[in-house]
Amino acid sequence: MGEFPRKQKWKEVLIFLSFLLLSFGFWFLQTLQQDYERRIELPLKLRNVPKEWMIPEESPQTVRFVLKDKGTTLMYYVWKSGFSPLDISLANVSPATDSTVIINVRMLRNAMEKQLISTTSIVSIEPSDITVQYDRLSSKTVRVTPDLKVNTKQGFQISDSIKIDHPTVTLYAGSKILETLEEVRTKPVTLENASKTKEVTTKLDLPEGVRTDTETVHITIPIEEFTEKTFQLPVLCIDVPDGDMLRIFPATVQIVCNIPISHFKDLTEESLEIHMHFQAFQDHLLTGKLALQLTKKPDWLTSYKIAPSEVEFIIKQASP
Repeated sequence: MGEFPRKQKWKEVLIFLSFLLLSFGFWFLQTLQQDYERRIELPLKLRNVPKEWMIPEESPQTVRFVLKDKGTTLMYYVWKSGFSPLDISLANVSPATDSTVIINVRMLRNAMEKQLISTTSIVSIEPSDITVQYDRLSSKTVRVTPDLKVNTKQGFQISDSIKIDHPTVTLYAGSKILETLEEVRTKPVTLENASKTKEVTTKLDLPEGVRTDTETVHITIPIEEFTEKTFQLPVLCIDVPDGDMLRIFPATVQIVCNIPISHFKDLTEESLEIHMHFQAFQDHLLTGKLALQLTKKPDWLTSYKIAPSEVEFIIKQASP
């Protein structure tokens, strides 16, 4: 008999608490429909800073705002995890002096309004203008040197000069640092078992405290299959003075050229020549031997062998 009254009593308590919570909910929602003000503080995020500017870390970093809107809207900002840092671009901002730039209240307001819905108003901004100090860096243009390690597949080689889209870059740093720099290398790039032209993009290996307009470069490494082509060429000397006679042994040598297959038809005997000046022979009279080299060849021909690599010679005066 005592169990039923006890259950009835708890049921009444639960009904009472439910109405109490419901009433509180209605009151809370009604309260949130009123206007409130909320103070927030946001850090500055400066972007598009000119490369020749160095902004010290102690520059002003935060801005304080007072926002006004209905409580539901302000609660929404809390629910979506607050606000992002103020994104301020310095791309089109003219310096106030040689060492300062001013971020005015209009720029701060515009950056803040991008994060607000239309009903939210900005009551105040502190500080209204921010003066940012910067140091102007020195500049220097240097060459870019690719740091490459290329291992080609058997029968393949680098067939032409390696090309880089930014052969030079402008560096920005303190004058003492720039005095020590004549080049900037890329981050190391390694190619294994390469059998065709490769294009790679890599970052520059910049020393600490150095900036540049271009932080990455695009490198083209021409790789082709190679083959050999052989020619027999005479050793020429056409400036022998009158009254002298030059004998060369052997008078003809073999040229073995290692060339890209794409240039096989381009390389002919007419595109090669060994033309040694008479003075070169005179300079080696004591040994009677002269090392040979191609004095005429296409620019792309970089690998060849001459057999024999040197010739013997005799210089005699012609009989009167």
